[in-house]
Amino acid sequence: MSEDNNNMNNKYISTKYLDAIILDDDYIKLVINRVQKSPYGWTKRDLLSSPFGVKTKAFTYEYVSDKVDEVYSTFPNEEIHELITKVKQYENG
Repeated sequence: MSEDNNNMNNKYISTKYLDAIILDDDYIKLVINRVQKSPYGWTKRDLLSSPFGVKTKAFTYEYVSDKVDEVYSTFPNEEIHELITKVKQYENG
């Protein structure tokens, strides 16, 4: 299978500022964004950080919180909980 086909199988799980990319059902890559609201009604998301993917079992609240703390001085814990909950729901089918 080509690399392009592998990318098509990735599952993106998103919150306002965070994305979790499920890779081959055994790894998850975190993406941390900055969000800017446009006066024209759309929202622009800019990449701030995208650390190496980790094994699914290592993708915990603590892991996400540590990575978010590297780029944000304050961040809503509820959003991290929301991402972790969505990932767990996806994993449990």
